Amino acid sequence: MSRQTTLRLAIDGMHCANCAANIEKHFRATPGVMEVAVNLANNTGQVVFDTDVASIDDMLHVFDDLAFTAEVIPDDAPLVDEGRRAKEAARARHDRHVFICAAVLCVLIVALGMVPGWHMGLGSAIAGLFVSAPTHAQAMFCGSLVLLALTIPVQFGCGARFYKGAFQSLRSGSANMDVLVALGTSIAFLFSLYITFLPVITGDWTGHTAMEINEGMPYYETCAMLITFVLLGKMLESRAKGSTNQAIEALMNLTPPTAVVVRGGAQVEVPVAQVAVGDVVVVRPGDAVAVDGVVMEGSTEVDESMLTGEPLPVVKAAGDEVTGGTVNCTGSVTVRARRVGADTTLARIVRAVEDAQGSKAPVQRLADRIAAVFVPAILGIAVVVFCVWFFAIPAASDAARVQQALLPAVAVIVVACPCALGLATPTALMVGMGRGAQLGVLIKDGQVLERLCGLAAAVFDKTGTLTRGMPTVVACDVPLEALALAAAAEMRSEHPLARAVRAYAEDQGAVFDDADVSEFQSIVGEGVRACVDGHEVFVGARVIVDGADKGSFTFADQVKPDAAEAVAQLRGSDVACYMVTGDAEAPALAVAQEAGIPADHVFAGVKPEGKAQRVREVRERVLAARADASKKASGVTAFVGDGINDAPALAAADVGVVMASGTDIAIDAGQVVLMRDRLSDLISALRLSKRTMRKIKQNLFWALIYNCIMIPLAAVGILAPALAGAAMAFSSVSVVCNSLLLKRFE
Repeated sequence: MSRQTTLRLAIDGMHCANCAANIEKHFRATPGVMEVAVNLANNTGQVVFDTDVASIDDMLHVFDDLAFTAEVIPDDAPLVDEGRRAKEAARARHDRHVFICAAVLCVLIVALGMVPGWHMGLGSAIAGLFVSAPTHAQAMFCGSLVLLALTIPVQFGCGARFYKGAFQSLRSGSANMDVLVALGTSIAFLFSLYITFLPVITGDWTGHTAMEINEGMPYYETCAMLITFVLLGKMLESRAKGSTNQAIEALMNLTPPTAVVVRGGAQVEVPVAQVAVGDVVVVRPGDAVAVDGVVMEGSTEVDESMLTGEPLPVVKAAGDEVTGGTVNCTGSVTVRARRVGADTTLARIVRAVEDAQGSKAPVQRLADRIAAVFVPAILGIAVVVFCVWFFAIPAASDAARVQQALLPAVAVIVVACPCALGLATPTALMVGMGRGAQLGVLIKDGQVLERLCGLAAAVFDKTGTLTRGMPTVVACDVPLEALALAAAAEMRSEHPLARAVRAYAEDQGAVFDDADVSEFQSIVGEGVRACVDGHEVFVGARVIVDGADKGSFTFADQVKPDAAEAVAQLRGSDVACYMVTGDAEAPALAVAQEAGIPADHVFAGVKPEGKAQRVREVRERVLAARADASKKASGVTAFVGDGINDAPALAAADVGVVMASGTDIAIDAGQVVLMRDRLSDLISALRLSKRTMRKIKQNLFWALIYNCIMIPLAAVGILAPALAGAAMAFSSVSVVCNSLLLKRFE
């Protein structure tokens, strides 16, 4: 049996969808690789490979022949990688400086090349230094030399990244956006160079030959504007891409960088990475808790809204658990660390969201297929456009034919944008899943998010899912004195019914903490017997004191307050709701009735291993019902459980949803985790998935329609190359900005 592992990579050097597709192609050709997903939006990759066939070094060697570099992201990597942040900040500063330099030179080039009289005036002044009466051609030549001198730093300095990326991409056997930019600007530059030195080549300084080609005006401003606009677009795109990850960044920043630890009897402030399991951590008022642990001394109120969404602080005293990332509001406490670093609840949440953001939704397959052939197809279209303009459109001369054919071909090359296609899906996934984590909903995979949109049925576990999972006393006719004796007898029992009796007695004001309890005996299936303050007490369904019947208790596992509303909203969205439980039929039907689930949708007396079969039956039933009703044949079925004994059912469902709360979060148990233990969050997950998928489809539509409109406009000569470059640059920005609107989801 093969052993597989998942490798997370930080990838540097990607520019467009073709870059990501090229990396994936090379990985798939590597022996041992089982799955690979490269995320252009956050420059990461996930590779699942067979460790019996390949090693981590083999995975890294894939990049030896590619135009990219990669490093492994360790499982125990800090939530906030300061090294990667510093590199990204330095790259952003460098890109900004390069753009400013290109923009300044571009303004000068455009002013000299396009403002009437400036080009000729400057050329005449320079030519006048060498000849007394310069001709038109001589003035044009000198002015063009000035433009050439200004353009070279933009073309080969500021634009060097495009040449480097194009060379490396072609060397690895693919073509990316850099190839389009480098080729388009180089064609315009070389044509301008030809026009500039045409008098030198022909020996005609009268200007007659040059007049045949647009009065001898070169297109240096086209080169400069193309590169400047593309640089601006990439800079804005990077900034926008950074904004897509603000939600996960906010979660990461909840953990403080340092912690105060008691060592050798003294309090020492150390980096949080140096805190070990078992250390005693001092948490002062206003500090964030650095680890998951248990309070040893002191009492306080803790803000747990980052996990539970509850705005009110929770009282914590000795013996209570606290979670890393929560905020201590009032008193000072000492906490014994139980989970640190990557094992904390917050770290596991962040890792789950990061893994989800690195996954792919099936809808992205269309973009991947297009990206794989995009650049070669655009180059082919550009060749066709050039030939049509050169051979089919009349012109005064062959030189004029070249000029009129070249500009539309260049415009086609630079207006095409594979970046927008590559960013359409991952940016929406990153923002949507990050926003979900902020709202207490973890959607752990892009495929799950897409499946959730087509949800047709939800199968609920009963205990702990539809109900609170804790029996409570709902009726009691036991006198207060006898109730105190019963509660005292139950003090040595940890049975859920015993806890219910004690809680009810406390609510009724019964005093039993100081009672003298002896001869305690637990009778399986019946109750408990004990001697309390000299009285013989038996507590079961009824209370017997010294042989006299003092009354009875009625217990019930109460339905969660939001269960009925959640079920009603699901049914209103055409989602069939079912319940499966190991409980007897009568209590199961009672809970179903209160929650709003039809009686014929209840499966009672089902053992844990039988729940998976019931899930499959529901899927088939829903498919059949939808086919009979001529509805869309979606049989996507979710199982909603507490993640404890529901593993088979969670695995059998198309979408496994786990109810969880606080430090009991079962992140590994399901594909969707409701961290706040609220069924209403299932509705939020459903709405979020639909909203995210809508954004993905919008992004793909606009990315495709942009190319479908702009390429023909460029081909027929309506769109000038400089404007084409600006349009290409801002198409990616528009896609990312559309995804960022998901941050408003509530």
